Amino acid sequence: MIIGFGSIWGLFAFGGMLFSSFTIGTNDSAPEVLVILLYGLTILPSCIFAIWFMRYAALWLMILFPITAFGLVYQVIHSRTPAGDYWTVVGGMAEALIVAAIPGAIGLLLFRRQGDLANRPPEKSRFL
Repeated sequence: MIIGFGSIWGLFAFGGMLFSSFTIGTNDSAPEVLVILLYGLTILPSCIFAIWFMRYAALWLMILFPITAFGLVYQVIHSRTPAGDYWTVVGGMAEALIVAAIPGAIGLLLFRRQGDLANRPPEKSRFL
């Protein structure tokens, strides 16, 4: 179920990356563009990769969280809102951190699931 949710979110992120690539302009920062590409191009492959190598996929998704948070929060600060409009900045940062936390949460759940699979006793064969 975790891999399925991650794959659906990866498809959503890939589609968002495709649509946002048409609107990249001078008001976007380099960290934001890099984060959009990493976010959109790696979540779905990581979740598919998790079928065979769950630990590596989980680690990548957890590493993607701070990278994404930095790039998106940097863009909120870089966009220079009008003076005194603090709620726009707070709302933008909250939205950026929530979006960044989703692959981190998926990675954490995959990492915990991988530990559960390792501690489970082997199943008995029906043929013995």
